[in-house]
Amino acid sequence: MVLAGALGAGKAAWRWKDPHWTYALACGAPILSLGIFLLLVTGLASKGALIALCLAAAALGGPGWRKTAQWTRPPWIVLVFVPFAVLYAVNALAPPTQPDAVTYHLGLVSEWLRLQGFAARIGFYEMLPLGLETLFAPAVAVGGYPAASLFHLLLLGATVPLLWRVGTLAGLQREAAAGAAALYALSPIVGMSGVAAYNDAGGVFFTVAVFALLLEDWQEPSDRWLAYAGLAAGFCYAVKVTGLLVVAAALVWILWKRRWRGAAWFSASALISIAPWMLRNLGLTGNPVAPLGNRFFANDAFHLATEESLGQYLRDYGVGWRHLPWSIAVDGAALQGLIGPLFLLLPLAILAWKKPAGRAVLVTAAVLTLPWSQNLGARFLMPALAFYALALAMVLPRQLFAVVVVLHALSAWPAVMNAYANPWAWRLKGMPWEAALGVQSEDSYLTANLYEYSFLKKAAQHLKPNEPLLDLYGLPYAYLPTVPTGPLPTARFDNMAEALDIAAGTLPEQLYAMQCEWPQQFIRAVRIRMEKPFAAPWSISEAGLVRDGKTVKVSRNWFVRSWPEPGDAWLAVDGNKASRWQSWSNSKEGMTWELRFDRPVPLDGLWALMANMDSPQRVGMYVEGLDRQWRRVSDRAVMQEPAKRLYRRSAALFVKNAGYQWIAVKIGPSGHGPVGESMLATPDAWGVDLVERTESIGLFRIR
Repeated sequence: MVLAGALGAGKAAWRWKDPHWTYALACGAPILSLGIFLLLVTGLASKGALIALCLAAAALGGPGWRKTAQWTRPPWIVLVFVPFAVLYAVNALAPPTQPDAVTYHLGLVSEWLRLQGFAARIGFYEMLPLGLETLFAPAVAVGGYPAASLFHLLLLGATVPLLWRVGTLAGLQREAAAGAAALYALSPIVGMSGVAAYNDAGGVFFTVAVFALLLEDWQEPSDRWLAYAGLAAGFCYAVKVTGLLVVAAALVWILWKRRWRGAAWFSASALISIAPWMLRNLGLTGNPVAPLGNRFFANDAFHLATEESLGQYLRDYGVGWRHLPWSIAVDGAALQGLIGPLFLLLPLAILAWKKPAGRAVLVTAAVLTLPWSQNLGARFLMPALAFYALALAMVLPRQLFAVVVVLHALSAWPAVMNAYANPWAWRLKGMPWEAALGVQSEDSYLTANLYEYSFLKKAAQHLKPNEPLLDLYGLPYAYLPTVPTGPLPTARFDNMAEALDIAAGTLPEQLYAMQCEWPQQFIRAVRIRMEKPFAAPWSISEAGLVRDGKTVKVSRNWFVRSWPEPGDAWLAVDGNKASRWQSWSNSKEGMTWELRFDRPVPLDGLWALMANMDSPQRVGMYVEGLDRQWRRVSDRAVMQEPAKRLYRRSAALFVKNAGYQWIAVKIGPSGHGPVGESMLATPDAWGVDLVERTESIGLFRIR
């Protein structure tokens, strides 16, 4: 149904010319996705509305398709593709268990269907462009989760004839072009991603479509080709943030060719898919490319420090550059998948540079490799892999290339991979036909193949639909009635997780109380400033004002701000010592926390609780008088002995006051596991009750 809707919309967009069906799909999917996006934004995305939209789009295409020339299909190509077509289809029809599929790819889609629209929540995954997931929505509404996996597999299947066409346009013989398509499609990581409700194989399809349409324009210049290329390129971004590189690279090519009007058509078409997601992010967070780009678009929804920490991990995965070729081609464990040992021949692809089409293919492959340098996961190499396969087809002799393709197919079969790949590599490991055909129940299959499923069944009995849940584990929430907060970073999650982690420490945190006094006077604002930086984050657990020896209650009419992380400044005056404002980066001179009053207030003292701040010389306290001049008042500040307490109950209350009664957490020594261990050992100290536990996962309710 979704495929028919995309094809229909695409054919309607190509009224001037009967396109190859893959071109219609590449241009129709963005149009259909935009329609679903509008239904989600307006809260009208009911099952009936989604089905009606897809059927209406399918009807736009009208009857019939142009007959295309039959391509020569060598027998060995058929023998190579057919077994894998069966393998892929069976795995796609089984209940999904793949990590990202059972979290945001399907979990958010399930929530959309419950709410008939987007949730009013800012989260890491929620802010990503989710263009392909919008197409999953009608598929899931009609056929459940396997329908989304099957649609993604169909996009992988459509990439095969599309690559075949690109190869022939680039001057390859049809047999070599078919071999290049096989080299890509049968790669272990491509197969694993393609059968899951992910977006990587879909992203490759639209990327290859952009290249194909630009090739068509090269051979038959027309601004219409560029307009259609813009549709597909914009959707590359809607599928995955890294797709913005496809838009930029294609636009540079068009401008280099001095096609000014074509560049305008390309850009306008691309914005059809780019603008909705960026505008939504801009309205919700102030950052059009959230959850990334927080260095350039400072906002209160995400901390730059946690974005950079995540990015640092993704850039190395703990694998040195010398070990990368073996790890990604053969081993497959560290980089979450493998591309296949035959791709160790990849250096030979450089010989394609001798041909004009080879140079275009190699430059495209090199550009598409750039995102992989920022995330070394094997899936992120897939767009470039399709073009490296074309380059190999250009340089290897026909008979040798046929042998390479056959050996590649053999090495990618699950039983053969067992002989060389790491047992923990993310790859297809069999053919679950019983689950695919319904012989084995979904419950039985998931219990056997998804570690967390037993816990999810129990937890689902306690959680109401769409009820807030703090997730310190990383649950596959596609099988829960709610979408939790976490574990990837947002400012909201960071602050709650940090409070719980500190409270779970084995040793009490030392909170030093710094206090200064001055003759009572009317004050417009107070400021605490970092004077002598140190190699750790600066934090203020709590700050207070003093008049006549008594603490002054903070008014809702006062203004609190800070640099950096101004959105967290209020945590220093929320009355909870477990929460805190902090810099989230090493302290620097000039960092400030400030409280400004709506009208002058008589004060004679200021105090602040700061972790591990044993010297009053590191920070300065200032007041702004009626003359609007700042004056330092902390020269004779007193630093009291630290209060040694574990604020466990306060940390739990901080989470509860944020709107969360439920916490799912790992129980163990790693990650947030010490929080789970501490809650399990001392529930009264935390003020929580253990509701469910399955091995290393616990569900706690805050009293």
